[in-house]
Amino acid sequence: MNTPDSHTALQDLRTRAERRRLAAAALPSNSPPNTQRLVQELQVHQIELEMQYEELLIAQAEAEHRRAQYVDLYDFAPVGYCTLAADGTLTQLNLQTAKLLGYPRQRLVGRRLALFAAVAERAALAEFLHRLAAAPDQRLACELAMRRGDETSFFAQLEGVAIPETPEQPLAYRLVLLDVTARRQADIELAINEARFRATFEQSRDGVLLLDNQQLVDVNEAAVWLLRLPHRRQIIGRHLADFWPEYQPDGRRSLDVLTHCLAKAKAEGWCRIEWVHYDSAGQPVWDEIAFSPVLVQGKPLVHAVWRDITVLKRTQQAKLDQQQQLAQAVLAAEESEKRRIAESLHNGLGQLLYAAKLSLDQLGSTSHQQDPKAFKQAQQQVSKLLTTAIEQTRTLAHELVPRTLEDFGLEAAIQDICTDFSIAPLRMKCHVANLPAGLPTHLTLAVYRMAQELANNIVKHARATQASLHLTADSHCLVLRATDNGVGFAEEQLGKSKGLGWQALQDRVRLLNGTLQLDTKPGTCITISLPLPW
Repeated sequence: MNTPDSHTALQDLRTRAERRRLAAAALPSNSPPNTQRLVQELQVHQIELEMQYEELLIAQAEAEHRRAQYVDLYDFAPVGYCTLAADGTLTQLNLQTAKLLGYPRQRLVGRRLALFAAVAERAALAEFLHRLAAAPDQRLACELAMRRGDETSFFAQLEGVAIPETPEQPLAYRLVLLDVTARRQADIELAINEARFRATFEQSRDGVLLLDNQQLVDVNEAAVWLLRLPHRRQIIGRHLADFWPEYQPDGRRSLDVLTHCLAKAKAEGWCRIEWVHYDSAGQPVWDEIAFSPVLVQGKPLVHAVWRDITVLKRTQQAKLDQQQQLAQAVLAAEESEKRRIAESLHNGLGQLLYAAKLSLDQLGSTSHQQDPKAFKQAQQQVSKLLTTAIEQTRTLAHELVPRTLEDFGLEAAIQDICTDFSIAPLRMKCHVANLPAGLPTHLTLAVYRMAQELANNIVKHARATQASLHLTADSHCLVLRATDNGVGFAEEQLGKSKGLGWQALQDRVRLLNGTLQLDTKPGTCITISLPLPW
């Protein structure tokens, strides 16, 4: 039965045929009416058939054109299309499928697709086809590792649908093959990177935090330990400032400090704060947290690294205290040196000059003017006193500014020390070797003063008859060693000693980042190592 559309088309066809008949030659007027009517009907029917044939030719040409377009789309599509028989053999495929499998299309028709699946994946392919057959007309997908004809591998995404069996057509599968190797490798690399990040996140010895508007969304185990809490569930979702006191030691609110730092991190890309919380015993714990903005799955978060810097702070404070002590020791040593110089000037040079003045006064007296012998003796006495004063002045000047060190260098200055302190029964030897050229002035002066102090201690306390000063150098440091055959001393005496000389020696060693080793047994050996400035 014709549909309304086909009936309308037939009516239109008949109308056009009638128009053509009227335009054709008519029968003779004397023809019987029945004959004329029959001829007219035959003419109309003939015209209808001719017109139908023309339209069929047009439709056939259009169908061929569309088929050619379909073949082009099918064959040259950027994805693989293929049709499988019920047993999995290829019955039809396009050029992209042939390219993926690595063979000409003619050689692939009739071959099983499973032959191009990796051996370990063939069961998965069979399972996929079974699922398609069990759910006709339902689109399903899977991913398989496959091998081309040249044995190179690739990952393919298969999407397909089963065409159910009918009396006219057996069961078949229509598949789409996509090469997803690049995506699969990207997924693998992404998974590896995520695993590395997670390992770095979890195994970091520093606390690592993720914040969303100051709210904790993730923390690692180190952060859990730093907060002294049993599980991260007690941390996630809470505000970071909740774990610090309301106010910092400088009077600022912890929340204000955090807000300002996070705003600076978002504006400049990084910010760091140092703030304090208190442990269960009420002791201050210093924390350093560095904030950096990050983007996680399109969402802006803040990544934070948290370190406990309490030990560092205490070390810095200890260094500051030590520097203050060193400064005080230097001031004390300077004051002591000033007192020693004042005493030397007063008790030595001052007394000599005063005695010389008295002798000069005697030269002007009447008795000395009348007694040439007494005058000459007084004159000689003045000269002797002035000579001694000059010698003491030179000695004092030499102690203040070692001219030998400035003029002839450290080796000659050390030899002078050994010569000056070789006072019977003590004999002090000197050994200097391998000194590098170009030592800084402050270092040579410090070594000279240390050698002076070591020699002075040997003379004062060791009761030795043999002693030596050794000064050597290697590529890293200067080594000054003092040895003697004296009585030695108890190590605890050093702590009780009130002398500034030994303290000044230790202070000089510390200021130069050196080390001091002491053997207090009889036959004392003191070794000082000072790093070279290169």
